[in-house]
Amino acid sequence: MEPLETRVTFAGPLTYECTRLAPRPPLTFARAFAFLRASIFLAIAGGTAVLGYDFIGSTPAASFVAPTQDTHPAWIEVPRAAGAFAVSMQGLDPAQSSYLVRRHRDGGGRKDLMTFGASDDINAYVRIEFYRPGTEGEAIADPLDAVAVIAGDSRINAELSETPSTLKTKFGELSVIDMKIASIEGERACVAIAGAWDDPRFGMVAWWCNAGPEMVPHGQLACLVDRLTLMSAGGDEKLASFFAKAELKRNFCGVNGPIIAATPKRLEDWISQKTGPPLRGRIAGR
Repeated sequence: MEPLETRVTFAGPLTYECTRLAPRPPLTFARAFAFLRASIFLAIAGGTAVLGYDFIGSTPAASFVAPTQDTHPAWIEVPRAAGAFAVSMQGLDPAQSSYLVRRHRDGGGRKDLMTFGASDDINAYVRIEFYRPGTEGEAIADPLDAVAVIAGDSRINAELSETPSTLKTKFGELSVIDMKIASIEGERACVAIAGAWDDPRFGMVAWWCNAGPEMVPHGQLACLVDRLTLMSAGGDEKLASFFAKAELKRNFCGVNGPIIAATPKRLEDWISQKTGPPLRGRIAGR
């Protein structure tokens, strides 16, 4: 007896219809060109959208963007300009001094900056700015703001605070500003003053910094201010008269000044006595 075998017979060929497996129409040149044109159009549209977002969309501030230098600064350094002011005082080394003159690009104002030492030196650090405004504006009236502007221009890390004190100088009483700056050697104590006048149109800022945290005597800065002199007014008669009148109020740093004292009055001798000097010895009559 033969074993049973399972046999399946089909009356016709096996067919299975499916749209996913249906044969595609042949790719013609026209269809390929249309596909290529659509791809190019989508690429152009995407690039335009990206550029439009860069120009129109908001751009958040990024800290990694390096600031660019201003190619047209308002104040321009004048090379080889003659200094209009001068000062001479014990404790200030002329060999460590610099003099800079700047002019305002549009207004024509002038700034003279005298500097002795530097913020990181072990010696005194002194800076004085004289400002003669042009049409660009006026000298800053607020003392704290005036000192802050010069400190920022000097690129120093400074802490400023107002005080109720005033400094008596030949230019009048000026407000005192306490200042501390950070240096490589540590904190340095400073004292600053600022003044602004309308007639003549003139502004001045000055500070004195010690080598360390020791407090700067106010009389030391007053002595510095009293020793400022005008070398050339540049045809400004009001400024020349202003300094001439200030010289009449100069106290020569005071008799007990910490740096330079006025020459003490000598004791009266036979030359300076108002009464007749006593005669020495006898004059024999003839």
